[in-house]
Amino acid sequence: MPVFVVGSVVIGLTTATEAAGVGVLYAFPVGVLVYQGLKLRHIPPMLWESIMSSANVMIITAFSSLYTWILALERVPDQMAALLMGLNLPLWVILLALDAIILGIGFFVDVAPAIILLTTVFMPALKALDVSPIQFGAILIVGMAVGLVRPPVGMCLNVASAIRKLDVMTIFTAFIPFLIGNVIILILVTFVPALSLRLAVLLME
Repeated sequence: MPVFVVGSVVIGLTTATEAAGVGVLYAFPVGVLVYQGLKLRHIPPMLWESIMSSANVMIITAFSSLYTWILALERVPDQMAALLMGLNLPLWVILLALDAIILGIGFFVDVAPAIILLTTVFMPALKALDVSPIQFGAILIVGMAVGLVRPPVGMCLNVASAIRKLDVMTIFTAFIPFLIGNVIILILVTFVPALSLRLAVLLME
Protein backbone atom coordinates (compact mmCIF):
# COMPACT_ATOMS: atom_id res chain seq x y z
CA MET A 1 0.00 0.00 0.00
CA PRO A 2 2.76 2.57 0.73
CA VAL A 3 4.20 1.87 -2.71
CA PHE A 4 0.87 2.59 -4.41
CA VAL A 5 -0.11 5.56 -2.22
CA VAL A 6 3.26 7.32 -1.94
CA GLY A 7 4.51 6.17 -5.32
CA SER A 8 1.52 7.55 -7.20
CA VAL A 9 2.17 10.98 -5.67
CA VAL A 10 5.94 10.90 -6.16
CA ILE A 11 5.74 10.06 -9.86
CA GLY A 12 3.03 12.66 -10.39
CA LEU A 13 0.07 10.43 -11.25
CA THR A 14 -2.16 11.67 -8.42
CA THR A 15 -2.52 14.40 -5.85
CA ALA A 16 -2.25 13.54 -2.17
CA THR A 17 -6.05 13.41 -1.89
CA GLU A 18 -6.41 11.18 -4.94
CA ALA A 19 -3.70 8.90 -3.53
CA ALA A 20 -6.05 8.11 -0.65
CA GLY A 21 -8.53 6.80 -3.22
CA VAL A 22 -5.75 4.72 -4.76
CA GLY A 23 -5.13 3.24 -1.32
CA VAL A 24 -8.80 2.30 -1.01
CA LEU A 25 -8.84 0.70 -4.46
CA TYR A 26 -5.84 -1.39 -3.44
CA ALA A 27 -7.05 -2.26 0.08
CA PHE A 28 -10.54 -3.38 -0.94
CA PRO A 29 -9.63 -6.35 -3.18
CA VAL A 30 -6.77 -7.29 -0.84
CA GLY A 31 -9.16 -7.32 2.12
CA VAL A 32 -11.73 -9.38 0.23
CA LEU A 33 -9.58 -11.81 -1.74
CA VAL A 34 -6.28 -12.11 0.13
CA TYR A 35 -7.09 -11.69 3.81
CA GLN A 36 -10.76 -12.64 3.28
CA GLY A 37 -11.73 -10.59 6.31
CA LEU A 38 -13.71 -7.89 4.54
CA LYS A 39 -17.37 -8.78 4.02
CA LEU A 40 -20.25 -6.90 2.43
CA ARG A 41 -21.83 -6.34 5.86
CA HIS A 42 -18.71 -4.43 6.90
CA ILE A 43 -19.06 -1.83 4.16
CA PRO A 44 -21.98 0.28 5.57
CA PRO A 45 -20.34 0.85 8.99
CA MET A 46 -17.02 1.57 7.25
CA LEU A 47 -18.69 4.18 5.05
CA TRP A 48 -20.42 5.72 8.05
CA GLU A 49 -17.16 5.95 10.01
CA SER A 50 -15.46 7.50 6.99
CA ILE A 51 -18.25 10.07 6.66
CA MET A 52 -18.06 11.03 10.33
CA SER A 53 -14.26 11.33 10.29
CA SER A 54 -14.37 13.48 7.16
CA ALA A 55 -17.16 15.63 8.59
CA ASN A 56 -15.12 16.39 11.71
CA VAL A 57 -12.20 17.58 9.61
CA MET A 58 -14.34 19.49 7.09
CA ILE A 59 -16.10 21.45 9.84
CA ILE A 60 -12.71 22.61 11.13
CA THR A 61 -11.61 23.48 7.58
CA ALA A 62 -14.79 25.46 6.95
CA PHE A 63 -14.42 27.56 10.10
CA SER A 64 -10.69 28.11 9.54
CA SER A 65 -11.50 29.37 6.02
CA LEU A 66 -14.05 31.76 7.53
CA TYR A 67 -11.42 32.96 10.00
CA THR A 68 -8.99 33.56 7.11
CA TRP A 69 -11.64 35.58 5.27
CA ILE A 70 -12.19 37.75 8.36
CA LEU A 71 -8.43 38.33 8.69
CA ALA A 72 -8.19 39.33 5.04
CA LEU A 73 -11.27 41.56 5.27
CA GLU A 74 -9.83 43.42 8.25
CA ARG A 75 -6.43 43.64 6.48
CA VAL A 76 -4.68 42.24 9.53
CA PRO A 77 -1.92 40.48 7.53
CA ASP A 78 -1.26 43.66 5.53
CA GLN A 79 -0.89 45.65 8.72
CA MET A 80 1.43 43.04 10.19
CA ALA A 81 3.60 43.02 7.08
CA ALA A 82 3.75 46.82 6.92
CA LEU A 83 4.74 46.95 10.57
CA LEU A 84 7.40 44.31 10.04
CA MET A 85 8.92 46.03 7.03
CA GLY A 86 8.75 49.48 8.57
CA LEU A 87 10.90 48.56 11.53
CA ASN A 88 14.13 48.43 9.46
CA LEU A 89 15.25 45.31 11.25
CA PRO A 90 18.09 42.98 10.18
CA LEU A 91 17.04 40.21 7.81
CA TRP A 92 17.56 37.45 10.39
CA VAL A 93 15.16 39.21 12.76
CA ILE A 94 12.55 39.53 10.01
CA LEU A 95 12.91 35.85 9.14
CA LEU A 96 12.59 34.90 12.79
CA ALA A 97 9.47 37.04 13.05
CA LEU A 98 8.12 35.35 9.91
CA ASP A 99 8.61 31.96 11.55
CA ALA A 100 6.73 33.17 14.62
CA ILE A 101 3.86 34.51 12.49
CA ILE A 102 3.59 31.26 10.52
CA LEU A 103 3.56 29.20 13.71
CA GLY A 104 1.02 31.56 15.29
CA ILE A 105 -1.37 31.47 12.33
CA GLY A 106 -1.07 27.68 12.30
CA PHE A 107 -2.95 27.64 15.60
CA PHE A 108 -6.13 29.00 14.02
CA VAL A 109 -6.02 28.59 10.23
CA ASP A 110 -5.82 25.49 8.04
CA VAL A 111 -2.87 25.01 5.70
CA ALA A 112 -4.42 25.90 2.32
CA PRO A 113 -6.05 29.21 3.39
CA ALA A 114 -2.94 30.16 5.37
CA ILE A 115 -0.64 29.59 2.39
CA ILE A 116 -2.81 31.80 0.17
CA LEU A 117 -3.02 34.49 2.83
CA LEU A 118 0.64 34.58 3.83
CA THR A 119 2.05 34.27 0.32
CA THR A 120 0.18 37.28 -1.02
CA VAL A 121 1.22 39.35 1.99
CA PHE A 122 4.86 38.43 2.53
CA MET A 123 6.18 37.33 -0.87
CA PRO A 124 6.66 40.85 -2.36
CA ALA A 125 8.32 42.14 0.79
CA LEU A 126 10.71 39.19 1.07
CA LYS A 127 11.62 39.37 -2.63
CA ALA A 128 12.57 43.02 -2.06
CA LEU A 129 14.89 41.76 0.69
CA ASP A 130 16.50 39.27 -1.76
CA VAL A 131 14.95 36.23 -0.11
CA SER A 132 14.40 33.52 -2.72
CA PRO A 133 10.75 32.62 -3.37
CA ILE A 134 11.83 28.97 -3.17
CA GLN A 135 13.25 29.49 0.31
CA PHE A 136 10.12 31.35 1.37
CA GLY A 137 8.01 28.47 0.06
CA ALA A 138 10.08 25.97 2.02
CA ILE A 139 9.78 28.06 5.19
CA LEU A 140 6.04 28.36 4.72
CA ILE A 141 5.44 24.66 4.05
CA VAL A 142 7.62 23.46 6.94
CA GLY A 143 6.06 26.00 9.30
CA MET A 144 2.50 25.13 8.31
CA ALA A 145 3.30 21.43 8.69
CA VAL A 146 3.89 22.19 12.38
CA GLY A 147 0.39 23.66 12.51
CA LEU A 148 -1.06 20.40 11.23
CA VAL A 149 -0.24 18.68 14.52
CA ARG A 150 -1.22 21.38 17.02
CA PRO A 151 -4.60 21.96 18.58
CA PRO A 152 -7.16 23.32 18.03
CA VAL A 153 -7.18 23.32 14.20
CA GLY A 154 -4.42 20.75 13.48
CA MET A 155 -5.82 18.60 10.69
CA CYS A 156 -3.53 15.61 11.24
CA LEU A 157 -4.16 15.76 14.97
CA ASN A 158 -7.93 15.73 14.54
CA VAL A 159 -7.79 12.96 11.92
CA ALA A 160 -5.67 10.81 14.26
CA SER A 161 -8.10 11.55 17.09
CA ALA A 162 -11.08 10.52 14.95
CA ILE A 163 -9.39 7.31 13.77
CA ARG A 164 -8.01 6.15 17.11
CA LYS A 165 -10.87 7.53 19.26
CA LEU A 166 -8.33 9.22 21.52
CA ASP A 167 -8.45 12.67 23.06
CA VAL A 168 -6.65 15.31 20.97
CA MET A 169 -4.47 16.39 23.90
CA THR A 170 -3.42 12.79 24.53
CA ILE A 171 -2.13 12.50 20.97
CA PHE A 172 -0.55 15.96 21.08
CA THR A 173 1.31 15.21 24.31
CA ALA A 174 2.84 12.10 22.76
CA PHE A 175 3.82 14.10 19.69
CA ILE A 176 5.69 16.89 21.52
CA PRO A 177 9.22 15.44 20.95
CA PHE A 178 8.54 15.22 17.21
CA LEU A 179 7.08 18.73 17.27
CA ILE A 180 10.34 20.04 18.75
CA GLY A 181 12.19 18.32 15.90
CA ASN A 182 9.89 19.98 13.36
CA VAL A 183 10.59 23.42 14.84
CA ILE A 184 14.34 22.76 14.67
CA ILE A 185 13.96 21.85 10.97
CA LEU A 186 12.01 25.08 10.43
CA ILE A 187 14.83 27.13 11.97
CA LEU A 188 17.43 25.33 9.85
CA VAL A 189 15.46 25.87 6.63
CA THR A 190 15.03 29.54 7.56
CA PHE A 191 18.66 30.34 8.31
CA VAL A 192 20.49 27.85 6.06
CA PRO A 193 19.17 28.69 2.56
CA ALA A 194 21.21 25.90 0.94
CA LEU A 195 18.90 23.31 2.49
CA SER A 196 16.02 24.48 0.31
CA LEU A 197 17.90 26.07 -2.59
CA ARG A 198 20.71 23.65 -3.40
CA LEU A 199 18.59 21.15 -5.30
CA ALA A 200 16.82 23.93 -7.20
CA VAL A 201 20.17 25.44 -8.18
CA LEU A 202 21.44 22.07 -9.41
CA LEU A 203 18.28 21.51 -11.48
CA MET A 204 18.52 24.97 -13.04
CA GLU A 205 22.15 24.40 -13.96
